[in-house]
Amino acid sequence: MANLFRSLENEGSIFKDERALLPEFLPDVLPHREKETKEIALCVKPAASGKKPENIVITGPPGTGKTTCAKFVRNELSGYSKHALPVYINCWEFNSRHSILSKLAEKLGHFLPRRGISVDEILERIVEACTKEKIIPILVLDEVDSLTATVRNEENVLYDLVRANEVFSINIGVIALTNSREFSSKLDSRVRSSLCQRSLEFNPYTPQQLKDILRERAKLAFILSAIDEDAIALCAAIGAKRGGDARIAISVLWRAGKEADKKGAKKLSVEHVKSVSAGLKTKNYERLGEIEEKIVDFLRTKKDGSAMSGEIYEALNGSERSLRNYLNKLEETGYLSGEDVNLPTRGKSRKFSLVE
Repeated sequence: MANLFRSLENEGSIFKDERALLPEFLPDVLPHREKETKEIALCVKPAASGKKPENIVITGPPGTGKTTCAKFVRNELSGYSKHALPVYINCWEFNSRHSILSKLAEKLGHFLPRRGISVDEILERIVEACTKEKIIPILVLDEVDSLTATVRNEENVLYDLVRANEVFSINIGVIALTNSREFSSKLDSRVRSSLCQRSLEFNPYTPQQLKDILRERAKLAFILSAIDEDAIALCAAIGAKRGGDARIAISVLWRAGKEADKKGAKKLSVEHVKSVSAGLKTKNYERLGEIEEKIVDFLRTKKDGSAMSGEIYEALNGSERSLRNYLNKLEETGYLSGEDVNLPTRGKSRKFSLVE
């Protein structure tokens, strides 16, 4: 009997390199985000020559290119200057003052002992490394609003970073990314004045802009003869209807390509797009931020799409107050429904269910 995987190899594929359609892919060009990319670069450019950069807060809905542009600037800066040290940190994963500063210290070459050390000790090591090596860290803080949703005052790390010049005589730049327009208003005034030196809003992509983005990705992802303009236009339309979200449009294009391969087709078609888009949920869960997505994904693992609040807190391992705020937001916007439940041993709790 022939090997299963060898037989699959012989079936061929319309893909040339499907990595170009995956979420972690970073393209060499960013269509329709040239202006935004340049503005971010101008803020951090002084660090390339050893001078103090400007901090910037970037807002906008999911799928509008915030993270991609920030990572693009990070990579370009890394290849341009030895003085600047760009560091990307997702604040949902690193959601405490200690973990963020530890990550920065590690990037500066300080591998911290397992026994753990205090925040003050970590700051000392950061200051020592920056001073000795004449390095200016540029921190890209994605999902930065996660820090303001806890009871532990983890946003104090923002004070450490933006006041580093004044307190420690070193320079640190911050690129803060958030879906929330209200983020800045929640900050302490001392942090707000230094962090929000510049602000930049990313608007949803238009249908034509989404077409241009998909064409560029399709050239990288598919063999030339497999590309179909009508299929690309439909993917763009789907992304446009869901808030101008490029992430959704690219995801649909990738899934359509996989469907074409599954059917043994030699070319992408509108029918392939329709087939995979029919499976999209009526609720636009793809437009949620990362924390909300984790909540929704957890509920999808449940047979009836529901769970008690305590289960959610335990599964996501985040602060109770932070997750409660996100659960309330999802309920207010109609993504979840909630009901009060009396538990025999724990008293009053709340049950959350997906609204499809």
